[in-house]
Amino acid sequence: MDATSARYLPYIVVVNFALVSALLIALAKFTTARPLTELPGERQNAAELVLEWFVGQAKRIHPASVTIIAPFLATFFLLILFSNLLGILPVPVLRIPPTSYFSVPLALAVVAVLGVIAIKAKIDGAWSTVKHSFWPNPLQLVADASHMLSLSLRLYGNIGGEYLVGVLAARAAPYGIPLVIDTLGLVPAAVQPLVFTLLTADFLATAGLGGERAAAPGEASGAAKEPRSSTAVTEVQ
Repeated sequence: MDATSARYLPYIVVVNFALVSALLIALAKFTTARPLTELPGERQNAAELVLEWFVGQAKRIHPASVTIIAPFLATFFLLILFSNLLGILPVPVLRIPPTSYFSVPLALAVVAVLGVIAIKAKIDGAWSTVKHSFWPNPLQLVADASHMLSLSLRLYGNIGGEYLVGVLAARAAPYGIPLVIDTLGLVPAAVQPLVFTLLTADFLATAGLGGERAAAPGEASGAAKEPRSSTAVTEVQ
């Protein structure tokens, strides 16, 4: 990273994150521009393919709140994934992933934990949410703070570390090795959004939505698995 990029790094991170957000909004508008139909076209199929997994997670957490939970989880996954993938672009300024700058993972983690609290307040009411913060676990607020730190440090450590290795390798050997590192970097770039989203879903599952603990991601819920349908988009609208 040159001196100019290092000097304006905070601004570059904000701009890159804003560009990722704008791109995702544009893609969402494009894929849902036409009215939804029972026989989906290519655009609707693409949108449903993306949303189907999040709808499934939301149903396991709280079936009556799919329209709240599924977009909440999908937003984190897509924002983090596209932010990470900036690191493979061959453009010097754009190739700085926002998630390699600690403020962004920390902000995402804070929003994730506060979002879980807000979703519980919407479903169970403000009083139940306040009560859950102190009973039956009087250290629930400490647990929430630890969730923020674990989410942010895990994401920053993986993406920031990979980006730093790539920068150092590019200085030592500008040709060949950086390409290998960028290729290997696709693994954490794809895995970390999934980990962040699954942990956020787990926090929701253990928040006692509706007065009871839901099955966490990966746990057996005891319910029969529903057949795949082509209504994932309509369920979150």
